[in-house]
Amino acid sequence: MKSIQVHAGSDGGFESRLQIALDLTRRFNGHLTLVLPRPPQDYVAFDMFGGAHFIADVFDAAEKERDRMRSRIDEKLKVEGLPWDWQVFDGPTVDALLNAARLGDVMVMSLDVTGTGAPGHGRALVSDVVTASRTPVLAVPVGCKSLSFDRAMIAYDGGFEAANALRAALPMLSASAAIRITEVDAAPDEFPVTDAATYLSRHDICAEIAVAAKGDTSVEERLLAEARAWRPDFLVMGAYGHGRWRETLFGGVTRFLLGEIGVPVLLAH
Repeated sequence: MKSIQVHAGSDGGFESRLQIALDLTRRFNGHLTLVLPRPPQDYVAFDMFGGAHFIADVFDAAEKERDRMRSRIDEKLKVEGLPWDWQVFDGPTVDALLNAARLGDVMVMSLDVTGTGAPGHGRALVSDVVTASRTPVLAVPVGCKSLSFDRAMIAYDGGFEAANALRAALPMLSASAAIRITEVDAAPDEFPVTDAATYLSRHDICAEIAVAAKGDTSVEERLLAEARAWRPDFLVMGAYGHGRWRETLFGGVTRFLLGEIGVPVLLAH
């Protein structure tokens, strides 16, 4: 994991995701790329007839603010002793992040704590990027201060998405001191949780297995209870296909976990 990318911006979650991206860059002796979108709503107005109009004053003001932000961040990064660069993309935020992620090892993004799904931020943006990209997303709760590698938890259900997340997380899992693969209720017919542990062992990664009975609770409640009891530093989880993602992932198990777990979550499709 050498190419660490982070969604740059002036929103309230940026400081958290920058700190997590710096922790990754230090740990893996990597290179940090700050991806700065330049969305058209910053300088284009749309009328009721479908026309678009460039607003020079608004564009200039937005550019000046971006320049000030870049200068502040550059001054901060100079003392970190890590290599970094900027990539600025014109167009919608999701397109900018997808274009940048083509040759990235991980994209660090923010989760919104309220679940409002405001344009350009939060779970809606994370869902769009992770389901359209082949690059994993490390989704960071707002207010997260650092990333530790003491304890990692993998949510496993035997599916393609969980397997892809497991593979994407190998560098982070290799750096972790303790790893738990958690499965709720019945084992899958194919690729049981023991296969996941065997796969990790071939990469010299030792993981324990925890199969939790769902009981009278929902799957998401049981997973959250397991996470709170074991207290991982980060969670690894698969991301469903686009339609299912919108309906289930951000309306069911993963939406619940992302809103409640309070630690970074590595997601892969």
